[in-house]
Amino acid sequence: MTKPVDLSWVALVAVVLGVTGIRLFGLSLAQVDLGVDEAQYWLWAQDPAWGYYSKPPMVAWLIGAAQSVCGPSEACIRSPATLAWAGTSLFVGAAARSLFGPRVGVVAGLAALLAPGAIFSARIISTDAPLLLFWSAALLALARLRAGGGLGWAVLLGTAVGLGLLSKYAMLYFIGGLVLAVIVDPATRQALLSRRGLVVMGIGLIVLMPNLLWNLGHGLATVRHTADNASGGGLTPGIVDPLAFAGAQVFIAGPVVFVAFLWAVWRGIRGQVGPNERLLLLFSLPIFLALTVVATLTRAHANWAASGLIAAFILGAAVLVRAGRTGWLVAGFALALAFQALTLWGDVNADRWVVAGETPYAPVLGWDTFTDAIADQAEANGTVTLVAERRSEIAALAYYGRDRAVTAKAWPPASGQPPQSHFQMTRALTGQEVGPVLAISPCAGSARFAASYARVIDLGPMSTPVGPIEERRVHLFLLSDARLPLVAPGPCPGR
Repeated sequence: MTKPVDLSWVALVAVVLGVTGIRLFGLSLAQVDLGVDEAQYWLWAQDPAWGYYSKPPMVAWLIGAAQSVCGPSEACIRSPATLAWAGTSLFVGAAARSLFGPRVGVVAGLAALLAPGAIFSARIISTDAPLLLFWSAALLALARLRAGGGLGWAVLLGTAVGLGLLSKYAMLYFIGGLVLAVIVDPATRQALLSRRGLVVMGIGLIVLMPNLLWNLGHGLATVRHTADNASGGGLTPGIVDPLAFAGAQVFIAGPVVFVAFLWAVWRGIRGQVGPNERLLLLFSLPIFLALTVVATLTRAHANWAASGLIAAFILGAAVLVRAGRTGWLVAGFALALAFQALTLWGDVNADRWVVAGETPYAPVLGWDTFTDAIADQAEANGTVTLVAERRSEIAALAYYGRDRAVTAKAWPPASGQPPQSHFQMTRALTGQEVGPVLAISPCAGSARFAASYARVIDLGPMSTPVGPIEERRVHLFLLSDARLPLVAPGPCPGR
């Protein structure tokens, strides 16, 4: 007998496809330049590798794949994030369906699709989008393995964990969750302490191995950067940062879903949850707690706990559906749709939006104009080599200057020190460049360059528009007659 079509799943797929189509159309109309990280990831994609200075390679691979289909436009570069969130929503829905039934599956899938954090993340290219795609796929595979699934689900789990690690090392949290689940969850223990568990481990290691070898061949660059980033530059205990971090999680997940998740946490503390709820708590609560402690002691960016939201979407949906809180669900999704509309409108009108006398989109506006002005100055002064002190300027010059005869470089690291950025590792100024060098500086003062170049010509300040009311200001210098070894200019006076 033919199995009846599950109309609820068909409806979820239709909504996901519809929202994804609207988001892709919004990207094509957006007036938002690439941010510094986005431009840097694009640059990585021009040189495919198994690793990069600050991140594993997945984000660059996705950009490269997209670029081969639709070119180097901002919309094309960002499209993998939009598509990844579509996949994440479906994996979340499928995992929730496996654990709690079709109604919770639909609500959880919609919660993931329409979470404010997803709305924001789906319009930029970052490492979070592929991380959460593979995290949600891994969670679905684990749910099916616990329910007696066969070897195919073990293959999916190992592959998803490996690809997640190639996206962002925060996938290690998932491995921590697996360890906890093996300890406290009999179904997980039975599933993984078997031949299927060996398959998971073996495939995960095979997928990750090339990146590990790349790191070993590059001085553990990505691992070192990740550790430095996590340290936050020292201990600064306080109460404001953890409160802000916690508040950000409420916003990112959506207040209705996150409050429902907190109710599930409370029930878990009181021992009033079943094995499936307990499993999801293992893949969410430790992440939030650990990073809240980090935020208390040093600092933690809001997106660092994004992986914990996958289980939170499912738990929150389960609580709301079981309690019959249809009104709360409608209100939560209505707020999400309003935020989606506002975000689309904001991106389309980014270059005209002014709030309280400021341009909210200023960091991602005007880089094309800035680059053209710099390239014109380089051409007028007979040089093709640019050097900037700030990562944002190097990244923008590399992307928006891709069709101009200029090469953007970074000042080299201090003598005996490892590179402090991807640009210092791959695009450091050597002093052997042919012709003069056009230096882009945040301040005036030619004396800052005297240690590295015998001849410094002050070309004066340059300003380019950033939106309707702001400007981007730099000071230009023409450098020649290098004195080796080069020394990066010191801080600007008064900074």
